[in-house]
Amino acid sequence: MSRRTFVTSVLAAAAGAAASSLPAQAQTAVKKHRVVFHVTDGDAAKWNIVLNNAGNIQHDFGKDNVVIEIVTHGPGIDMLKAESKVGPRLAQALDRNIGLFACENTMRNAKVTKADMYGGISYAPSGVVHIVNRQEEGWVYLRP
Repeated sequence: MSRRTFVTSVLAAAAGAAASSLPAQAQTAVKKHRVVFHVTDGDAAKWNIVLNNAGNIQHDFGKDNVVIEIVTHGPGIDMLKAESKVGPRLAQALDRNIGLFACENTMRNAKVTKADMYGGISYAPSGVVHIVNRQEEGWVYLRP
């Protein structure tokens, strides 16, 4: 046995022993994925893509193993308005604990109030700052 193979075998055995000494809960812990979607388009087709992607991620990782936020600003703010073309899908997203965030800067500039927005959504003072903060926290950034 070469020295390299021996060292590799010893390290693998030590790692296995260390893992087996952990509580069962720690051994089976699943990584919590964190994903933030960025929506700036006023195009309902793109909104549907984002909602499809979010659902697919939850399905593939397991709903309890992923945290998803969709952040809108600019023309994308229309996705989260009360009269949104994807309104029924927003209800489904909220029911699945997908965070829906509207940029308050965009709302102010467009003279849109919270009364104009879909019920149950959240607000970020600045959509882009919210996304930057999430990326700095290690969230995965996706933009369709």
